[in-house]
Amino acid sequence: MKRGAYGDRLGETFRLRQPPTLVSSSGQPWRLAVTEMRYEVPGFGFTDPVVAEDAFLLSLELHGLRKLELWLDGRSVANQPVLAGGTNFFDLARNPVAHMLDPFHALLFYIPRAALTELCDELGTTSGNLRHQPGMQAMDPVIEQLGRALLPPLHAEQQTNALFVDHVLLAMRSHLLIHYADGLRPRTPRRCGLAPWQERRAKEVMRASVVEGIALAALAQACGLSPSAFVHAFRQSTGSTPHQWLMLLRTELAMQLMRESDQPLAAIARQAGFADQSHFTRVFMAKTGTTPGVWRKNIPCRRSPMR
Repeated sequence: MKRGAYGDRLGETFRLRQPPTLVSSSGQPWRLAVTEMRYEVPGFGFTDPVVAEDAFLLSLELHGLRKLELWLDGRSVANQPVLAGGTNFFDLARNPVAHMLDPFHALLFYIPRAALTELCDELGTTSGNLRHQPGMQAMDPVIEQLGRALLPPLHAEQQTNALFVDHVLLAMRSHLLIHYADGLRPRTPRRCGLAPWQERRAKEVMRASVVEGIALAALAQACGLSPSAFVHAFRQSTGSTPHQWLMLLRTELAMQLMRESDQPLAAIARQAGFADQSHFTRVFMAKTGTTPGVWRKNIPCRRSPMR
């Protein structure tokens, strides 16, 4: 399968080597991805052409530009300022080329039309095309928040965030289909959860992978569902997303480790699967209402290691 416009391939368009990239593990022929593009020298000029394909590229602008000129199919279609926090939509079937003179910093989301079509099929809707006016920014706080949520895993030293990344990229796909699809006609979504065997299987797989993490596609495959259908059904059955449930498992593992050893909290965090101590503290406080250090001080006695 030919790889799409993300990672090194997209980096060639911007003349950047090895840009930070996250790719979903969908288990499908298509992939969702986000690539961070940062160029800090003025006078960039024209981007190189992108290989035409049936996909969209969304550019969440983290820094504003005084002017962006957009060319589609060899014709200039827009020449205007770009605001920080806004999103530009590019149809890769129309050979988009941009001309920029200012330094830029953006997150580029790769959304194949096949990914939108699959969700349309699941929801019983009729459109996989995104409605947008070339050159016009969408000031969408949801896109901005989802994008900024991916900045820490884009730069994380320890990649234990596959499930979280899959969640965010699938949430982006759902948001785009709901709010930007052309001629969308949804039906009432199904409100059923997982079958008992599916819930048991999903939790068994997550427990077995609590430290290293697991891709959403692997969980969905174990239950015989697509990733988006699995997320919906899991939440209906448990009241939480798979990522939230995994964070609870890691918190419980960290509690066990703190009961059984005097290791530093940074070591506890690594052994429980957290990216770092800061991430451990944030999740622990959200789950328990207190910090790991305070919780550890209040342990009445140490138990012997569990067998």
